[in-house]
Amino acid sequence: MQLLNWLPKLLLRHKFIDLLCKLGLQERIIKINYNNGSMTIIDLSDPEPRNIFIKGEFEPHFFEIANALIPQTGTFFDLGANVGFCSFGLASSRPKIRFHLFEANPRMISLLNQSIDLHKSHSFSLQQSCISDRKGYTRFHLSSKQSGQSHVATISEQGIDVPNLLLDKYCEDHKIKHIDFAKIDLEGQEVPALNGWRTTLSQQNIKALYIEIIPENQARYGYETNSSLLLLESFGYKLFLCKPEDFQDFGNEVEALTFVGGTISVSRFSAEDYPQSFATDVLAIATK
Repeated sequence: MQLLNWLPKLLLRHKFIDLLCKLGLQERIIKINYNNGSMTIIDLSDPEPRNIFIKGEFEPHFFEIANALIPQTGTFFDLGANVGFCSFGLASSRPKIRFHLFEANPRMISLLNQSIDLHKSHSFSLQQSCISDRKGYTRFHLSSKQSGQSHVATISEQGIDVPNLLLDKYCEDHKIKHIDFAKIDLEGQEVPALNGWRTTLSQQNIKALYIEIIPENQARYGYETNSSLLLLESFGYKLFLCKPEDFQDFGNEVEALTFVGGTISVSRFSAEDYPQSFATDVLAIATK
């Protein structure tokens, strides 16, 4: 049953939608439209995707940056895809690019495959794995409240075993020598992921990376907030604040960078100057 299709927008509230799903008056697994034409499959019992359904919009600033940096026939890596808002949000503006999605949470894999079926003319590759710097398996904790907060289990947490994937090996196996844009949202496991991509990064075969920095996520595994940023700098990448609301906090003077798909405003900074308690998304750009 799709009762939500008949309700006025003023009734689209989290508690009301959740109640309808629990009463069986609304299907939980539905296709939603967002960002003026993008579409994906979500579970309405999950509050983060449900919020996108209510708003009809997902991080428009991310797509401004991604569309500027990714050519029409480029390659996009989505590390920590969740339900795929970033990848499927790019599908309409970049229908010919090659999408590589990586997600550890098995609950998301079915949803992602259903969304891929909505985009049969596009090139999608999906891997269920923990992005790591070692072979084997990782214990992965599944959050019962929000799928986006699932993460590599700590010693005190329960979890399931998920096979590891080293991105250098993945690129070698798939003969991928150039990546235009990578989104990294791994809930604190950014450092192992980058270490498993060390060869590709050291050659700067990835043109740009958009990486989430959240202090409590890094601290969960004993990393300093700027650990992944220091690592990217060691490979020769320049770091930029890319959200206008961040420009007043730190960083150099705002500058405009022009790429194949447009111009974006950024503020360069050094990893050692990144505030310990600051949370945002950072853009790293190759210098070669």
